Amino acid sequence: MSAEIRRECPKCGWEPDGYPHWGCTCGHSWNTFDTKAKCPACGTQWQETSCPGCRQSSKHELWYTSNTKQTESVGTDYSELRKRKQIIEDKLVGYGIKNSRISYLPYLEFSEDDFQTPYEVGCRILILWAVSFVAGSPAEKDTVENWLKTTGLWNKASEREKKLFEEEVSQRDLIDFSWRIEACIVLSWAVNLIENLPSLNSQMADDELDALMVKLPINESPGFFLSTLFFRNKEEIFIENIINEMITWYPRDLMLSDKNEEQIINPAISFERHYALNWVRKFGGISEWDETDTST
Repeated sequence: MSAEIRRECPKCGWEPDGYPHWGCTCGHSWNTFDTKAKCPACGTQWQETSCPGCRQSSKHELWYTSNTKQTESVGTDYSELRKRKQIIEDKLVGYGIKNSRISYLPYLEFSEDDFQTPYEVGCRILILWAVSFVAGSPAEKDTVENWLKTTGLWNKASEREKKLFEEEVSQRDLIDFSWRIEACIVLSWAVNLIENLPSLNSQMADDELDALMVKLPINESPGFFLSTLFFRNKEEIFIENIINEMITWYPRDLMLSDKNEEQIINPAISFERHYALNWVRKFGGISEWDETDTST
């Protein structure tokens, strides 16, 4: 097949992934695009092809379209989803993830109404700074706890975070809490406290982190700070969330496919971004930090 021809569902844009999703009345299952919808077992020529993505059927010939011209039935909405798909897949390739593709375009739809408020994001930024700081400076525990309580932020800390201040925690927990600075950074990016996110293969430079810390009302009343926050384009936030979600899937997919590819990422940084942005989007209907779902 020509490189200029792509195969996709005319109704939802799902792209065939090479697996034998289609079955003939003779009982044979195969990838229908290997034979242009002709059953290799009994010779039946199928005129329509059902989509595993949207469960609707279309004439088989309509599944073939050029890269430069979309079928009319896809429509304007899917045009926007295609742009998101391209941005995400290009960024993944840049991180060394070359074979991870989005085959179901409706997965790239999202609702801006589901997002946390900038105020709640600001509170979480300050709490994440507090727990990451205390993880590295346990002697400051009482001072930071007092600041959280006098500002009212303590009431927004999760139960697990409160245990960091109230109990002795394991070294493993301290390491986990220290990585919360990466969640703090991505949320700061989401509300425009920093312009660009560091690459996923390196932590923020010390001078850049210091510049961010100057913007946070540490040891001060956060009221004015919280009232001035606003989201960057929510599509950017969504795209960053999906990129890190797909990176979370990737090691599992490599293991199942017995492939080996070099990834230019730090998995711990990607996980913190995935977790934090899932919380921002209230993924799975959650609202509490400790309940955030990162399952895939």
